[in-house]
Amino acid sequence: MLLVFEVTDRLNALLQNSGPGYILQLCPSQTYFIQAPLAFQAENQEISTLGYPTGDERALLVVNGTINDDGTGHSTAVDGTSCLSCSGLKLRNVQIDGARRGAPPLNGGANIEMGGEKNSDHVVEFVHSYDPRGWSCLHIAEGSLNCNNSLVQNNDIGPCGSDAFQEWADGISMSCTSSTVRNNMIQGATDGGIVVFGSPGTQVYNNTIWVLNHTLLGGINMVDYDPFNGDFAGTVVTNNTILGGFATSTEEPDETRGNNFEGAIIKMGIAVGPRTWFGQKFGDNVSSSGVVTNNQFGGAFTYAIAVSSAVNFTIEDNLLIGNTSFIGARGPNCSDSDSPPEPAPFIVDPNNTDQMNLQPNFQDIGDGDDLTCVLPPNGGDFWPFGVNPSNTTQPSNTTQPTNSQPETGGHDLSPGAKAGIAIGVILGVFAIGIATWFIRKRALNYYGVTPPISIGESSEREKEVTATLMEELRRQNVFESEAESRTREIVLGRVASLVKKFVRTVSLARGLSEAAANTAGGKIFTFGSYRLGVHGPGTDIDTLCVVPKHVSREDFFDVFEPMLREAEGVTEVSGVPEAYVPIIKTKISGIPIDFLMARLALSSIPDDLSLADDNLLRNLDERCVRSLNGSRVTDEILRLVPNVQVFRDSLRCIKLWATRRAIYSNVNGFLGGVAWAMLVARICQLYPNAIAGAIVSRFFIIMYQWTWPQPVLLKQIEDGPLQVRVWNPKLYPGDRSHRMPIITPAYPAMCATHNVTASTQMIMTEEFKKGADIVDKVIVGKASWSELFEKHDFFHKYRYYLQVIASSGNSDLHMKWSSFYTQKIRLMLTSQVFRSGTVESRIRQLVMKLEYVDSLTLAHPFIKGFEQVSYCLSDEEVQLVAQGEVSDAIANRKKEDVDGKEGASPVYSTTFYIGLAIEPKQPGTVGPRRLDISYPTTEFTKMVKQWEHFDDSKMGIVVRHIRISGLPDNVFDAGERPQKLVQKRGKGTGKSSDISPHKPAKKPRSSTTTPEVPLKSITTTNSSTPTPVSLAPMAEGYSSKDLNVKSPQLPFGENVAVATRPVGAS
Repeated sequence: MLLVFEVTDRLNALLQNSGPGYILQLCPSQTYFIQAPLAFQAENQEISTLGYPTGDERALLVVNGTINDDGTGHSTAVDGTSCLSCSGLKLRNVQIDGARRGAPPLNGGANIEMGGEKNSDHVVEFVHSYDPRGWSCLHIAEGSLNCNNSLVQNNDIGPCGSDAFQEWADGISMSCTSSTVRNNMIQGATDGGIVVFGSPGTQVYNNTIWVLNHTLLGGINMVDYDPFNGDFAGTVVTNNTILGGFATSTEEPDETRGNNFEGAIIKMGIAVGPRTWFGQKFGDNVSSSGVVTNNQFGGAFTYAIAVSSAVNFTIEDNLLIGNTSFIGARGPNCSDSDSPPEPAPFIVDPNNTDQMNLQPNFQDIGDGDDLTCVLPPNGGDFWPFGVNPSNTTQPSNTTQPTNSQPETGGHDLSPGAKAGIAIGVILGVFAIGIATWFIRKRALNYYGVTPPISIGESSEREKEVTATLMEELRRQNVFESEAESRTREIVLGRVASLVKKFVRTVSLARGLSEAAANTAGGKIFTFGSYRLGVHGPGTDIDTLCVVPKHVSREDFFDVFEPMLREAEGVTEVSGVPEAYVPIIKTKISGIPIDFLMARLALSSIPDDLSLADDNLLRNLDERCVRSLNGSRVTDEILRLVPNVQVFRDSLRCIKLWATRRAIYSNVNGFLGGVAWAMLVARICQLYPNAIAGAIVSRFFIIMYQWTWPQPVLLKQIEDGPLQVRVWNPKLYPGDRSHRMPIITPAYPAMCATHNVTASTQMIMTEEFKKGADIVDKVIVGKASWSELFEKHDFFHKYRYYLQVIASSGNSDLHMKWSSFYTQKIRLMLTSQVFRSGTVESRIRQLVMKLEYVDSLTLAHPFIKGFEQVSYCLSDEEVQLVAQGEVSDAIANRKKEDVDGKEGASPVYSTTFYIGLAIEPKQPGTVGPRRLDISYPTTEFTKMVKQWEHFDDSKMGIVVRHIRISGLPDNVFDAGERPQKLVQKRGKGTGKSSDISPHKPAKKPRSSTTTPEVPLKSITTTNSSTPTPVSLAPMAEGYSSKDLNVKSPQLPFGENVAVATRPVGAS
């Protein structure tokens, strides 16, 4: 029994008094009889059902206000138009009953009125709206033509209105520019299923429109001249399914059509141009510049597409599916001047259309005016047998009917009028359309932003290879032991208690009472690999400490850090308060932990606190928002995958593969842990019932075929309560430049892959391709999983490399100078490293500059630096080490060998490598080629020296090129290094760069050189012009033509386009 509430005033008071960002959550399975519209009052407000259900448990709003004798009265349930400049409004997961109950329509608004004056980014989703008292189930209004960017998706609409004369109603009425209408189910509309009032820039796709027992005037209408003067520029109607009436009589053997006792048809599947609808009402005015493509039609129509009074439209690739009839005749509402053309699939009036790009099967007609005046037959077997979305009966196996013409005399057609039926194509194609509908219907509850590619279970073979995959992962030691797991749990329990003690200590110091201090709370949240459940032996735990508003960040370092140092089992503590996201790194009982802190605008932190509420971000500084989002993003990823264990098993595989292939590094232009997790999560969404082996197989294929820069989204991008930037390539040029955008699912949405360059994208794409080939062989039994995890060949791939050597004489300083990143600080949503101007965080900039060098086809950065401590006895040795020239004598020297010796000093160096792929020498080219990298390397050194802590007397930076034969031993594993090639001395090649331990060597050619300076203060940068490199005739790097790997494809029946179609940003 549903409870009944008459609470209109109370609900409106909550909207009125709660301000921007307020979410009015209605109770599930409750009915609210409302006496006036629920009116939004401030930007970013939301009306929704608690828990966001998508079925009948959605709250039901029943329009129940007064109806006046003059035909006016209460007709609107929810109003977002009366709030001016109220952008970001959302109506979600509710039901709207307009309660017309067969009465004549009121002169009032639609069930739902959104959009309006100066409003943008309105969202209506997962709403069931039906039986409106007014003219539409859902209306997005134009305001003063300044509404924009509304989103209407995943709604089930109808029935709407009556097919009695002038008692019609629209399903969805869109009059807001640059908007999106997608994935909606519209049944029983009677005027227009979807009416597009110009709405320039609007996309209408993947909607299904059908009729059961009513006649629908138009499936999708592009006929209104007002309010945009017929302007449909940028408006695209594509990939929609429109189903007219089907026979309702009992099917007899060998029959292809029967009677529909309700006479249900769609008069025009898609109507284009004012004259089709209004005749000469708008004179010579036309609809212009729209696009209608790839829509499909089945069932009974008068016309599938009718075009009259239109210019510059593109109408192509629209199809008839299954059994399709074209029936109807002149009705009593046709004027004396109206001469409706004979029913036909595609018709156009050439007398008032121009500059049209039409598919070839359009039929010219003499009069395209007032086509809604036709009527269906009153009885007779003119309707095709088939299936509509409200009927689970499978279509019959019928033969294709013959085509003939109907009579045009009257409303009732004789049996001879069967000649007016033009039947569509074969039934098998129609079955595909019906299957598509069922996918869309099920998609009301799908994970992600598109329906799944497949909801099938994994095959027996995929189950077998999943078992072998898990065995291989165990051999690869990616799982920690049970003992280590228990230790982590014990440590986290101690940490949780320590955080509460920290908050209590600060609370008392701030003057709070003992009772208030005891209830101030404090809570920890894990994130990163540990929270995702994919951590391995020895990995750290990313931990967020959430504290109340009276605990400051200074307290975190001045009070909590000393408490950590005194805690049992703590062996290391290092705080970095100046970091981009301030952090304390520690090790407790052998478990490394990275602590972040976030201070909420709350007086106490309850034990049951959840970070999912966006309103918790209010009144926080940027560092707290960044700290919180690490945990928020991780939790949201886990919430958005259909099977967490399958996701974890798959992600472990992909993380190991990416690490072994040296493409796991956000800072160097590849992907970090969060980005890899989101990619795997997206594949899990597309295959919700698959297991790990199948997910991994599809991962490589889909990522190889992904249509970048189409973003990878786990959910629609949402607005929130903060005035912060949310990823939106429509607004921000920087966002449009992202090459492989992978967008975090928690507000505020950000791109986790803004560091990707042209080179790193090419490298990852080829690795996807090779991974797909290996897994394909695993599936068919021609390879093992171990081949997928083979080590990279970076130091064997290229003939030339750049060495970037950062050096310092102080270990603490060198850690910051060379890279904070090497400590593997995976911070918040985009895995950003500390913005300290360090060398490694600028390597990506060097790569980007190198990509513009002639003759270079690719600049491939290695994902980590190689650290070394050299103990030098003289300034000359210091100088050589800073240039990367470490003799065996220096390399073998230990600290105790130099203790107490005059002039001895350590040199801390980190060396990074960039592989250079050089284009092949063109035929006919004479003489040696020169590779000039002076500009990018000089600019790079200038850039890193701009770091605010740079000290020319204590730090060095050298960039130089070396051949593969000159690579040092420390970049190879034991026994991995190939035998050095003997270099022939040619004219101008110079002597070997090998350095004797007993004598100084000449400086190698460098992009930056080392001046002669006092060697206790290391200074290796500056000024000379680099020598261009002479190129050997060799092509290296990634080239698809050089890879004997076929282009990967999904299994038959699976289409990656389902996942990569544009989805927009809400």
